[in-house]
Amino acid sequence: MIKSTRNRWAMRLLNVFLFLAIFVAVGRTLGDPYYWVNDALADKLANLLYGYGKVGAEEIDDVYFYIDVVSVIAITVVLHLIVVKLIIRLRNSARQR
Repeated sequence: MIKSTRNRWAMRLLNVFLFLAIFVAVGRTLGDPYYWVNDALADKLANLLYGYGKVGAEEIDDVYFYIDVVSVIAITVVLHLIVVKLIIRLRNSARQR
């Protein structure tokens, strides 16, 4: 029982490290959000979040940060699910041989 509990915790820890590695890789690959986010979109989101007429440079920077974090997390979740399914499929095919 102790061995299976340790194995379960080890697998969970590896899963977290895999997610963090993919997160860092995606974040570094996407680069600066100022290059790939439309200025009009950032302005509209800033007006939606902070109210019309109350948007300054700091609020625009915050919106770029929020867009960057949300997009990196979304892409990371999708990639993580794909990688985990591939690993499970490979492990199952190796066991059947």
